[in-house]
Amino acid sequence: MRSASRLILLLSGVLAGCSSSSYEIPDGVRPVSQPALNNLDSEAREKINAACAALIRIQDGQQDLPAREQLATQYAQAGQLLHAYEILDEAAICYNNAILLDPQNTLQWHYLLAQLHRSTNNKTAAVEHLQKALRIASLRDKPSLELLQAIHYYLGDTYLSLNQLEESQRAFEKALELKDNPIIHWGLGKTAMVTDPSSAIEHFHSALQMSPNASSVHYSLMMAYNKVGNRRQAKIHEDAFHRGSLDLYLPDSLMESVEALKETVAALRARGDTALFTRGDYPTAIQLYTAAIKRAPEDPSLHLNLGLARLRMGQVPAAKAHFNDTLAINPNNSRALTNLALIALAQEDRTTASSLLKRAVEVEPNNHEIRQTFVTLLIQSEKPAEALPHLHHILERSPANQQALTGMTYCLLATGEIGKALQYLNTALTLFPENRALAYYGVYACSWADPQTQDLTRAEELLEKTDASIKIVAEGFLLAGQGKFEEAVASEQRLETRHNLAQYEKSMPPQLIHYDAL
Repeated sequence: MRSASRLILLLSGVLAGCSSSSYEIPDGVRPVSQPALNNLDSEAREKINAACAALIRIQDGQQDLPAREQLATQYAQAGQLLHAYEILDEAAICYNNAILLDPQNTLQWHYLLAQLHRSTNNKTAAVEHLQKALRIASLRDKPSLELLQAIHYYLGDTYLSLNQLEESQRAFEKALELKDNPIIHWGLGKTAMVTDPSSAIEHFHSALQMSPNASSVHYSLMMAYNKVGNRRQAKIHEDAFHRGSLDLYLPDSLMESVEALKETVAALRARGDTALFTRGDYPTAIQLYTAAIKRAPEDPSLHLNLGLARLRMGQVPAAKAHFNDTLAINPNNSRALTNLALIALAQEDRTTASSLLKRAVEVEPNNHEIRQTFVTLLIQSEKPAEALPHLHHILERSPANQQALTGMTYCLLATGEIGKALQYLNTALTLFPENRALAYYGVYACSWADPQTQDLTRAEELLEKTDASIKIVAEGFLLAGQGKFEEAVASEQRLETRHNLAQYEKSMPPQLIHYDAL
């Protein structure tokens, strides 16, 4: 790299024929060099080499010095490209040069430089540039509210990482004044966790109201409830964390414009994943995955995610085609098999769905989500005995799995193994005492267990915890268990769909109806 002093001499001289562009280069402007790009694809190398080569020609005096603002823009654009491809040292030089050359138009460069410093864990420098960006934005007649909120939010998040809690709270509150967003409530909750976990829980619940499936918020609530000693609520949010499917998101058009410059397959996939799984922006996800597939047509993950995006747009035939494309490349892709099964289920083709799910389970036997989907289909198909081995497999690896415990209880009751069902039911009710499906199954089990284990008092207690929509059905179980078949008949006659009227009229034990079928 040539010395900075030589660059200053080159750039500060008055060039023949360019008197209109003559100016003093500020102290601190540094030359950029051509970075090593061996790990990038040819298209990326070509773009970066072209941007840096143009600046190097100016630095070496091989090209006339452009107008000051034009040179600042040239450095800034090169900085964005380098930033996109994570060549961060050179990107920082370019951003700083743009700021020094054109100090009247530095808002976005301070902001992007702050984000660069955040990514390299230089939090102090990040705060410095965010504060400069905030001062500039605040002086504008019509500042971008999106950018102002992003600056306040990232100030709060950076202060939090520096353990400067009062500054963090003030910044998050300023961000919240501009527009409500769950990620800001989450930030306030994290700030409060150290000194006031009860207040943190309130903030986390505010975030959860706006984004119920945000896994990060459920995780924070699990930690907060553990901290205040509420193990039951902590467990509820731990389970929800594992089921969570979304992440929180703050609109940030400046960083998005940087990311858009990166067009490798991995970058397109990452941006597609963010659009699909974080923002729910399915059209953008489709566009990005399609562009990635043109560069990597044999990548099954791209076809799979493109199918998911199409499916969520309601484009079922197109989604099905993409899932089949995935299987053409990788016949053992369990996710493609599962999604094709779900499409078959939606089309009421249970035979095809069952075959596909069976293959998916064989391919990925320890994937509880896929196996549970198969269990649900078996139960819906009135094959509880076939579901039992799958439920055993899930519970061996995850003994506190609520869905599997509930399914196990039902399947054992449906196959007449009431004693075994009670064992699982007792465990499940200890872990999830307010679960209404478990209470419903509990009424049946306690009412119709053998004489040694029948517990009508407990059945009455569990009846009060059942959902109003199934309480009449459960009440019939209890009345018949008490030998009050005439009353059970009267109770059943209150239902629009009378599942057990014939059973009660003949003084016979009731048929257990699956909770989700009611």
